[in-house]
This record gives sequence, C-alpha cells and structure tokens, in this order.
Amino acid sequence: MSEVPSAGTRLPLFPLPDVVHFPRTHLRLHIEEPRYRRLVRELVDGDEESQRVGIVLLKPPQGRVASDPPEIFPGGTAGRLEDVEFLANGRINVLLYGEFRFQVTGEAGGEPVRHGVVRPVFDPPLNEEDAGLQVVRRTVLSLAHSLAEDLGESFPLSGEELEDLAGRCGFEETVNRIAVELDLPVLRKLHLLTEAVPERALSLLAILRGRRQVVDLLSPYRHLAGKSDLN
Repeated sequence: MSEVPSAGTRLPLFPLPDVVHFPRTHLRLHIEEPRYRRLVRELVDGDEESQRVGIVLLKPPQGRVASDPPEIFPGGTAGRLEDVEFLANGRINVLLYGEFRFQVTGEAGGEPVRHGVVRPVFDPPLNEEDAGLQVVRRTVLSLAHSLAEDLGESFPLSGEELEDLAGRCGFEETVNRIAVELDLPVLRKLHLLTEAVPERALSLLAILRGRRQVVDLLSPYRHLAGKSDLN
C-alpha cells in the first residue's frame, strides 16, 4: 500500500500548458522531450513510492523573457505511473493515475527536470450514503445524460460512458471524470481542482445546469442548423 505523503514531499514536476489532472482519473501522455523521457526511465527503475510525478499548469507567458523558467500555478495533482510503453523511436507513452492534489510551496531545484516541494491536500472521507451527496450525484448524472442525448457527439461523454460511471464509480470519481471531459477553459478546470470535493460537485452542477438552460433556449431553432440558406 502506498505511503501517505506528508508536507514537504518532493515531486518531479511536469508543467503542461493546457491540461489539468484530477485525482481518481487517468491521464495519458506522449513523452517526446529527452529530459522527460529520462525522468520516466528513472521513475520506472525506482521503488514504488518514487513513481509519482506532479502535473501542474503553466501560467501564460505574459511579460516573461525567454530565459526565465516558465511560471506555474501552485495547484496540481500527483499522478502515479500505471503503465509505460517504450516506443521504437525513443518516445514514451505513459498512463498516470491521479492520487492526490497538492499545493507547490517551493521548488527544490533539480536538473534537467524541475522538482517541487509540495503540501498534499486530502479531502475528508465522504459518506457515500449521505442523502445530500446522493441527490447531487444523481442530478449531475441526470443533467449529463440529458445533454449527451441532445448534443450527441458534441458532448464529450456518451450515454454508455455515463451509465458506466453511474454503475461503478463513487461520488468523487464521478465528479472528477465529468469535470475532466467537459470542454471548459483550462483555468476554470484549475479552479475546480482547487475546490474541496463537495464544492467541486456543486460547481459542476451549476455548469451543467447552465448548459442545459442554453440548450433548452436554443432548442426551438435547432431545426435551422442544417439550413445554411436560412441562417
């Protein structure tokens, strides 16, 4: 069983410009840069407790000179290596499983990959039988189902995928899986990540309700979508 990380845990950082990783979700990465390929090999060769990488979001490069290290947002998720595929061209496919979110409290140097000193953020255990949580979960899934039915491929999760979530995933995983897939601005996803799970669920519920309202508002005009001469 994995050791519970403590404040001051050091993690190699993988800054990305457009990806927010959530706990209890999977993230696939295609590794091309030599320094990160080397990192993956070192992690694979290390013990189980060292096979984590911190996924963090890069800040926009406004006003930053090229020689400066890119700035990162402090919130991120520690992903454990779950599967690694070494390709013939030297590149690597990696599957990460999000274990816990964290706050970067400082950087610990390290070359050629940056390392962060992080404070793990753990949510209190949820009572899955709580009536309030059950209502929120059912409503989130119901709204997602209705949007999938109306929007088809324009909605990122199919009805079958939502049925799978409803049947086998708990509260947090359901919320996080839907949050990952929604086409939201990356900073909105980062804000969701920084919220505690119950608040994140309510935020997701508000987002889905807003989209449901827009779809309902536009539904009388959907028959015109394929008639460009009338648009």
